[in-house]
Amino acid sequence: MMTPALDYALRVTRELGLSGESSCVDRDKPLRVYIAVEGRLPDHPDREVALLWTECHGWAIAVEEPGTAELTVVEHLGGAVEPPPRTVARWVRRVLAGGHRLPDVARAG
Repeated sequence: MMTPALDYALRVTRELGLSGESSCVDRDKPLRVYIAVEGRLPDHPDREVALLWTECHGWAIAVEEPGTAELTVVEHLGGAVEPPPRTVARWVRRVLAGGHRLPDVARAG
């Protein structure tokens, strides 16, 4: 059954040009989304990258810790919890390219 959160996650996945094959939606509260992202972060070239979303905090970019299933958040997209998929995709591409963040982006502390 398609839920609004699943539909939103699929639209973001498509905007990123990904298949969604390595993605999942956790429907427990709070709702959470995991999307595996192709590419590496310049500061973490040896780590897999994931895009995370929660209905409480919005989007974050995380890297996988070597040898574990643990994720470390390295960047948050500030602003709305559900920004337009195009905004999310543009932010992800900029961060992957090592470019400047969007003005409403807060670095994880």
